[in-house]
Amino acid sequence: MKVKEFIGVVLIGIILGICFTIWGQAMYRQAEELENKEVANVKWRQNHFKLNESNLQDELLAQGVQFPEIVMAQAILETGHFKSYACINKNNLFGLRKGDGTYMSFDHWTDAVAAYRKYIQKWDDPPNDYYEYLDRLGYAEDSSYVSKVKEIVRQNKK
Repeated sequence: MKVKEFIGVVLIGIILGICFTIWGQAMYRQAEELENKEVANVKWRQNHFKLNESNLQDELLAQGVQFPEIVMAQAILETGHFKSYACINKNNLFGLRKGDGTYMSFDHWTDAVAAYRKYIQKWDDPPNDYYEYLDRLGYAEDSSYVSKVKEIVRQNKK
């Protein structure tokens, strides 16, 4: 009887071991598939959302950014047509800074658009004059910033 019980326990242990091995392999495959999908999504996003004026315009609209023509002009001015250090190395289109004065860093330039909307356009009632709002906000240190943004908007309408 003791031998039969021992064999039964061993068989149950083997069966449980096989079940846990199969279950573990299935969980590993699911995790691997999820990671592969995430990598594919990042690659797709990078390839299909390259930074250019057309894609930025689409993203501004998609994220519900108000006054998109002015915000586009700000991005162009802040990045020197998408060539600045903050743009290239930190995906920061708007010169957004942390409390310590360093540039914010984003995983993708579309995240900078989201941050702009969150930190700059955080009102309950949008202003009538967005240029005046930027001035009052003290958006830039350059006293001629708003004039430069207006000029870029004017040029883009041509």
